[in-house]
Amino acid sequence: MNGWKWILGTLVLVITPVCAQTGSTILLGPIEGELAKKQIAIDLDGTQKSLLSLASRAINAHGAFRLSTAKSSRFGISLVAQGSKEVQLSISSGNPRKVIKKFPQDGTSGKDAVLKALDKMVLEITGEASFFSGRIAYLSSLSGKKEIFLSDALMSSASPQTSFGKITFNPSWDNSGQGIFFTSNRKIFNNIYHLNLTTRKIQTIASYRGSNLRALQNPRTSQVAFILSASGNPEVWLSESMLSKPRKVTNNRSNESGPCWSPDGRRMIVTSDSRGRPQLYEVSLSTGRLTRIPTNVSSHCTEASWNPVDPTRIAFTAAIGGGFQVCEYNFAERKTKVLSKGTRDGMQPNWASDGRHLFYTERSSSGATRIVLLDTEFEEAKPIPLHDSSFGNCSQLNFYY
Repeated sequence: MNGWKWILGTLVLVITPVCAQTGSTILLGPIEGELAKKQIAIDLDGTQKSLLSLASRAINAHGAFRLSTAKSSRFGISLVAQGSKEVQLSISSGNPRKVIKKFPQDGTSGKDAVLKALDKMVLEITGEASFFSGRIAYLSSLSGKKEIFLSDALMSSASPQTSFGKITFNPSWDNSGQGIFFTSNRKIFNNIYHLNLTTRKIQTIASYRGSNLRALQNPRTSQVAFILSASGNPEVWLSESMLSKPRKVTNNRSNESGPCWSPDGRRMIVTSDSRGRPQLYEVSLSTGRLTRIPTNVSSHCTEASWNPVDPTRIAFTAAIGGGFQVCEYNFAERKTKVLSKGTRDGMQPNWASDGRHLFYTERSSSGATRIVLLDTEFEEAKPIPLHDSSFGNCSQLNFYY
């Protein structure tokens, strides 16, 4: 059953795995058509019963695989607990079946061990990295106010990290994965803070005159990019470390927002309304000069997320057809394609570490929001909701691996 439970001193929300929603029950629907032909059939016949739910959830969410019977699958996957924080993974194939890979996997918990083992399973079978054992920070309105929550990458459980009862937004991981930057008016004005997840200490990072709106750490260095309006309009600022004084990078009359680092930490994309309406620009970190990215899909493009594996690709949000959709721009091809489809708005994209899967926020006509996961490898793949209404309205996800 879904519900909040205290586990090892932490309040967590536990829910049934989900691929499709019916009320508060989550069902694993059938996969049919062209997509099934591209997927690798695997079975979980040798997996311990208590681990089946999480393993099935991960496999269905990935997209490269489909669950099948042992008789018709290419690979057999066995997961067996070896204590509270370790599992044994076995991969078998052939007829009759022979074990081709077998190893123990430990983790910070039994669930973490399973997800790490499944990451290795994906790598062994496809040759590609996976994302299952990553973590996500996001906003939820479960308490009536938007607060920061943490979860595993599949949102099988969640734990609240703030309880200010104020406006809290823009959570982003520091590059160590040990803390989270966020913006809040917890002390009247919007300031930027850093929460150390180990010590639970909250430090004020930016409390300058005007609005302190966003902080995002360089994935390769200690640098932190800020959006601050200390000099008037919101501009990009850059500091060499979390607590050092930032310098102003852009200096114009436009409004900048949504900084996005490249995977190597050498480039940055921002949203700017320098031409009247918001568009994506690459900003020179030395001169502040803005160069527009020719997405050519909408007069309103925002919220860029740089693919961590393929730097020629970025995801972003665009106003299309009276709503919002998640799109992808390819620098090499100079082309844009729409990734999200359907009647719901798609926005706030954030890539998983494998560069294949994309998290984003779906918003219904009623304003309800939820986090979904999309496999961008196959055109036929549909976004998978990661939670139901018991998680509250969720948005602004930020992934860390």
